[in-house]
Amino acid sequence: MKPLTCILTLVVLLGALLLVYLYRSEKPPALSPQQLTLEQILSIKELHLVRHTYTDVFYLHKQNKKEKAIRAIIQVPVEVTAYINLRDIQVVMRGDSIQKLVLPKAVLHKPFYDIDHMVVRETRSFQFHIGKDLYPAVSQYMQAAIAERLKTVTTSAMHRNITLQAETEAKEYIEMYLRSMGRSDIVVSFSEAHKDKEVTHYAMQQYAVLYGRQ
Repeated sequence: MKPLTCILTLVVLLGALLLVYLYRSEKPPALSPQQLTLEQILSIKELHLVRHTYTDVFYLHKQNKKEKAIRAIIQVPVEVTAYINLRDIQVVMRGDSIQKLVLPKAVLHKPFYDIDHMVVRETRSFQFHIGKDLYPAVSQYMQAAIAERLKTVTTSAMHRNITLQAETEAKEYIEMYLRSMGRSDIVVSFSEAHKDKEVTHYAMQQYAVLYGRQ
């Protein structure tokens, strides 16, 4: 009986090993990061964001009339952001090979005024108040004042090249990424000669500032 038992055990063991082998041979191997295609890698990226923060100053006049005396000075943090959605990259192919990546232009968000962290300085007692515990005149005045300032703050951010900064950094990021993959042959462009020249000029200016060669 013992030889028969040993034979049966051996048959069962060999059958189990055979099933494991067949399962592994039919199951497709998982892709490593090095095996992912360039399109798959780029699709993971979502956006490149640039944030500028300012402090806007408002003057609250008596009875909200500019000809009257100033009752308070109000400082409000303002955040302006610009971003490039890397999911919108266009891939230009030549046969089966990627020849060029066309980047989208930067998008500017509406300025965000952080009212909860504004600082109000009363001109009479020079006392500071922070947060929502403010007299009603400030809140009423700020609603109208901020609506008037939105365009000014947006223009200021544009003059400080916030969208150009986002575009330049995004282009440099993609080019660096391609070099790390051994694909420095791929052209990265905004597909507009004027925009490409503008981005290149801005990048050279930033390098000059960074290395003290103004």
